[in-house]
Amino acid sequence: MSEAGRTYTELVLDGLARDPERPALHHAGAVLTARECLERVHRTARALERAGLGRGDGVTVLAGNTPEALLVRLAANLLGCRVAMPYPDLPVAELVALADFAETDALVFDPLRYAAAAGAVARALPAAGSLSLGPATFGSDLLELAAACSPAPLEPRCLPEDVMAVRFTGGTTGRPKGVLRRFARPPRPALLSGACFLLCTPLSHGGGTSADFALAAGGTVVLQQGFAAEEVLAAVERHRVSRMYLPPHLLYRLLDHPLPAATDTGSLRRVGYTGCSPSPRRLAEATRRLGRVLHQTYSLTECGPVARLSPDEHLDPRLLTTAGRPYPDTEVRILDEDGAPLPPGRTGEICVRTPTAMAGYWRDPELTARVLREGWLHTGDLGSLDAAGYLTVAGRRDSMAIVEGHNVFPHQVEEPLRTHPDVREAVMFTATDPDGLEQVHAAVAVAPHARVTADQLRRWAREHGDARCAPDTVLVLPAIPLNGLGKPDLPTLHALAEERTARTGRTGRTEPTGRTGQSEPTGRTGQTATASGAREVV
Repeated sequence: MSEAGRTYTELVLDGLARDPERPALHHAGAVLTARECLERVHRTARALERAGLGRGDGVTVLAGNTPEALLVRLAANLLGCRVAMPYPDLPVAELVALADFAETDALVFDPLRYAAAAGAVARALPAAGSLSLGPATFGSDLLELAAACSPAPLEPRCLPEDVMAVRFTGGTTGRPKGVLRRFARPPRPALLSGACFLLCTPLSHGGGTSADFALAAGGTVVLQQGFAAEEVLAAVERHRVSRMYLPPHLLYRLLDHPLPAATDTGSLRRVGYTGCSPSPRRLAEATRRLGRVLHQTYSLTECGPVARLSPDEHLDPRLLTTAGRPYPDTEVRILDEDGAPLPPGRTGEICVRTPTAMAGYWRDPELTARVLREGWLHTGDLGSLDAAGYLTVAGRRDSMAIVEGHNVFPHQVEEPLRTHPDVREAVMFTATDPDGLEQVHAAVAVAPHARVTADQLRRWAREHGDARCAPDTVLVLPAIPLNGLGKPDLPTLHALAEERTARTGRTGRTEPTGRTGQSEPTGRTGQTATASGAREVV
């Protein structure tokens, strides 16, 4: 069967079968060959089957970036099970809700890191079986069960039209939505053979797909539990890493670490990034220091890659504010609020037609019908196309603010601040004042020993951008707080701003703002934050 006719899971297993003695997974100083990975997948699939699981059942995995987590996901999919992998460091109450929402028949968990969260899920969902990746105080040890099973190849139980995964969106603006992915997979993007891919962002999200693609192409994956600049750089040098994925804020932290100049990064061929609007100045810096390796992708959980900016295009400063041009098999159009196409240069909703669009939202046919219409995915993102076909992403539609009748998008607030020589990162967020008026805020991370003040930054924003888009307040921080996906943690920023308001009694400018509109939902619950890291807020 050709690659185009293989399911996602079959492509990964085929890749492991290619050159089976090669190192496939590196983790915590240990290495697994491709043959060992294949044998573990088939043993684990048989153990899951003996536990009563089969095609169409739901398996929820609470684990970090470990070989066991990656391989148990493949094993469950081999049986035709539907796998959900919520970000495991969410508040326990949220993990319980997501496991219930995913219709979990079996919970697989890492007992070393997530026993408490798994216990709460198990108590809330007593009908779901509990399977631990090692000895635990409850449930059955899946690794022990698998060790007693045959490693012989098991025929896939899945069909192309079956649901392979429920992928949760980031959830920074409310409860994550469950995106349905089927086993059928169009042959895109092209698999690159021989790559060594470093994964330091959660396996449960886009980086996990890149890890699968590396294995499917006959390559190697280096797994790290999370991002630490010195560990990432050491792994690049030690394993001759050729590809890695870093959201912009993690890329900046890598650049700001003192080690890059002393580290051999010559093996890198592609450093992919996506997730939020990057700083053109920092992108130019990254190209100078790392070489022609940056590859931007505008991508959504709902449809995968949409547009790309190649390493060579990063050499043109005029293109660094764009997300590149659409993939050849992808159509993009910009629509106004009435659904009419807009001409080049006009900002509206980004709509996409692509072969990798989701099957829909899990247990939400009404939202599916609103978002998927006549083959087009209505993304909820705002942007524009220029005459050459380059896409500029302005931000989420629900992140937009209204200032005296003028639409304000995140990049209009963030870009002027990023041009200040002391500013490393900038993020816009919105809130509602006691009178119900919307306010635009910004958080900035500044260089060490910088003495710039929040008042100076507000003045800079007015002078170097549209004055109507200058933020009401500025949080000056040593670093932007990030969530587990490496994206700005909006709930924490809201908490910092609220704490500052409670401490000072100030809600923004002293002059009237004239701002109206809706506040942005605060997103995750159960999160605490303090302003101890904030140097100044005005």
